[in-house]
Amino acid sequence: MGASLSKEIDKLRDKKVTELELIDKGIDDLPNNIGTIETLKKLNLSKNNLKRLPPAIGNLKNLTLLNLFNNSLRELPHEITQLVNLESMNLSINKLKALPRGFGSFNHLYFLDVSYNSITELTTQIGLISTLKELHISFNELTELPVELSRCLELEVINASHNKILELPSEFSKLPKLKLLNVTGNKLSFIPPDYGQLSKIEKIDFSKNSDIHKSLDQHAIRGPEVLIKYLKSDEYQSIYYSETKKPRPANLTSSSENTTIPQNTTTTTTTTTTSKPEEEESSVPYH
Repeated sequence: MGASLSKEIDKLRDKKVTELELIDKGIDDLPNNIGTIETLKKLNLSKNNLKRLPPAIGNLKNLTLLNLFNNSLRELPHEITQLVNLESMNLSINKLKALPRGFGSFNHLYFLDVSYNSITELTTQIGLISTLKELHISFNELTELPVELSRCLELEVINASHNKILELPSEFSKLPKLKLLNVTGNKLSFIPPDYGQLSKIEKIDFSKNSDIHKSLDQHAIRGPEVLIKYLKSDEYQSIYYSETKKPRPANLTSSSENTTIPQNTTTTTTTTTTSKPEEEESSVPYH
């Protein structure tokens, strides 16, 4: 399809199209002249066989949406970081092991999905994406999440389920708009006590963490408000700092103080429904 696709792209360039959908077309190689359609704002290449992207992809400076769901990408060209107007990027169900250097250059990105890849480390530069609201990184090979994510003050959703995460950064308690934290299916033993200060949190899911401390399960079963209150308690703080050997902050808020419990909070410690790969595409804001 290479030659014919290249000719079609030339026609589209002359028409100055703003949206291009090439879904499930069996494309395994994207022609270099894709970068000549500088009017493009939305590009959907989902459900193809792409193994690479041409560096010319970086010429699409007006692009706001890039959907590469369900391909065979093993790496991304550095030039993708030149798409500074991107608002939504779906890279789920590929074969990525890392994100390229300079990945924090996106000034408008609010939705990022890199689920179902083989990423072993999330670049610290992601903390530079100040507009990020939703981060989906489930089903990868992560053992930790970067502290720098706490700089993304617009974050509302972190879905890091089904990785190999051993510990969560206490700094995430500084995320003022965080509503959903999904860390089911990891290797966690504790939730930082600071998370009791997440004022907007609506759901915390740490189910299927076989090493989770039994006291967390016991309180979560009694309801989300009970769990949040327990995270703030002197009892839990004593257990946490004793067993993790971490130094206990002198100014840590305890349950004896007058604190407000987040409303409409949901905490799951038993079962979690995970979307099948085929359903991931539907979560992408394509507009």
